[in-house]
Amino acid sequence: MTEQPRRRDVWRSGARRAVVSLGTVLPASEPRWPVALQAGITMTLPLLAGIAAGRTELGLLASVGAFTVPYFSALPRLERLRLRPLAGLVLVASAVLGALLGPHTLAGAVGLVVVTVGIGALVHGYRLGPPGPLFPILVYGMAGHAADAGESPVTIVACVAAGCALAVLISIAPLVRRVHWEVTPRPLSVLLARPAWDRGAKELLARTAIVAVAGTALSLLYVDPERAYWTVAAGVVVVGVVPGRGPALSRGLHRTVGTIVGVGIYAAIAAASPAPLVLALLLGTLQFVTEIAIARHYALATAALTPLALIIVSSAEGNFGSLEVAGERLIDTAVGAAIAVATALLHKPAAPDPAGRFAPPHRAT
Repeated sequence: MTEQPRRRDVWRSGARRAVVSLGTVLPASEPRWPVALQAGITMTLPLLAGIAAGRTELGLLASVGAFTVPYFSALPRLERLRLRPLAGLVLVASAVLGALLGPHTLAGAVGLVVVTVGIGALVHGYRLGPPGPLFPILVYGMAGHAADAGESPVTIVACVAAGCALAVLISIAPLVRRVHWEVTPRPLSVLLARPAWDRGAKELLARTAIVAVAGTALSLLYVDPERAYWTVAAGVVVVGVVPGRGPALSRGLHRTVGTIVGVGIYAAIAAASPAPLVLALLLGTLQFVTEIAIARHYALATAALTPLALIIVSSAEGNFGSLEVAGERLIDTAVGAAIAVATALLHKPAAPDPAGRFAPPHRAT
């Protein structure tokens, strides 16, 4: 009769796999550079326009439209084009809520929970896959910071909407190639089929809700309400889109290590005090690297995304180059990641097979 492994040995084995994953770069299932290039261009062009107009801060707000590009990137071009405007609309809606609620502590906290849980339900119910709820949460927080700094909510929303529209336009450019028209796109009724709430989806949504409420509450009570969105964002990316304890532990470790490295990169960029033009090119490059690495090594992707987000956030707050901001974000990341890893206990030890899990449209289970 086979002896069951002891719980301590199971946890030790899982921790060992998480550590080993830091040294493992997964093979690319398909070329990632076209999506990365689109994201990099969408990040850079608004910044260049803002610099030329003497309103760099508006260019930074518009550059978050690049966060539209990663969504639905695994689908054929015509199907991607049908769905990407929906991703842009979600980012714009997040900016609206952030600009209106962000400057008000309690209302902003409630809005953060609503955005996180609402986007989480869409992501996990429809099996949308990476990047999950992360970017709407970041846009919500950035819009709140910009509004709190005195920027008009109308201006904030207009800039984000312009950036998202640019992302959709750049997505159209590859359609000049005939090969993309040889695939008949499926209708929206198929692409966004009725959500299938299996055990994994329910557990992921429950964990997302816990991270949203606990991360926001801890920031309100013990840290800083203005930074609650960063804590929650760190937590939801650790929750991820794949159910199971192992993935949660691995992503928590990758997120923490990547953030530490990313803060170092941010400090180096801040110490160099680059000219606005150089900064725009740096942000485009960081976005490119993030999209190249995201499917192969999460810590590397986080190391590029962290300075990117820190530059945009600190610039929106008017204190680009502040190392205090970087230190605060390390604390927020540790808190969010710890909450998310703890919620992995909601999953049973044997995680569902994630193969074929993502959509749209999702596969029957």
